[in-house]
Amino acid sequence: MIKTRGLAALLVLSTLNLTLMVPGGFVETRNFPGYSVTVLAAFNVFLTLLGLGSLILAYRVLKSGRVGIFPALAGAAFMAVYLLDLATIFPVAAAPMSSTLATMEWIGTFLGLALLATGGWLAVSQDKRPAGSSRLPLGLLVAMGVVTVAIVTFATLSAM
Repeated sequence: MIKTRGLAALLVLSTLNLTLMVPGGFVETRNFPGYSVTVLAAFNVFLTLLGLGSLILAYRVLKSGRVGIFPALAGAAFMAVYLLDLATIFPVAAAPMSSTLATMEWIGTFLGLALLATGGWLAVSQDKRPAGSSRLPLGLLVAMGVVTVAIVTFATLSAM
């Protein structure tokens, strides 16, 4: 149980770290004029689904005690996003990355690595007993959908 709580904590910490880096937010002040609205929106949809999906995974891990492979995949996705940006592969901004943003991306990379390792290890080592139900209430799912649209719209407009 302690291991699954630790995994859930890594999922939540990864999401919080990502949340602080939303374009137009606390840390990410760069804009990306070379990209179309479609590319920026698609990227922001991916990041938003990664963040909210990680919160859902944390809830499911805590409620059911089961892990599966998805937390490890989320860790790999967090790492890929940060390493691609740190390597200036994607997205390429007009302005250089601030030292605060770079530090937070390195922290996110290490959180993603810990999530990948812990999630993968737990997925392989857990027994194969059936998982209990851990569905989210419909109202919460609708609210998360509305929040997703708001986040993607705000982040896309801020990144242009």
